[in-house]
Amino acid sequence: MNEPLAIASFKLNFVERRVRIVPAHGRGPRVEPGIDLVGAEAADVLALAIPLIGWLKTREAAQVRALSLDVERGRLLVTFEAGSQAAVLRIDPQLDASASAHVLALAGPLLERLGAIAPVKLAARTAQMSRG
Repeated sequence: MNEPLAIASFKLNFVERRVRIVPAHGRGPRVEPGIDLVGAEAADVLALAIPLIGWLKTREAAQVRALSLDVERGRLLVTFEAGSQAAVLRIDPQLDASASAHVLALAGPLLERLGAIAPVKLAARTAQMSRG
């Protein structure tokens, strides 16, 4: 069985129903491209973001289009529907350490799931590359 991986960052796109995972690779450069999830895999992950979305809606009463979390920096960027334009919310530990810590806590189950998915997807990618 594959050991879960630490996650450096992820992006959830609620409009396109897509997820991008970037595993952490220690202190060296990231050698793997990101891992994309679509369809049922993305839906399962997006559902885990419901507590985070609920908290975000207390800060901004608009529909979340996408969010990205840089786990290593504790920085969250959120894009909201704002009429014909998009509004962006940035939560950064340098600006609001308690909100950033809260985001990381709410993202815990999501990070666990992404960490479990990542090694399986990377192993499948490696097997596919070695076959062809």
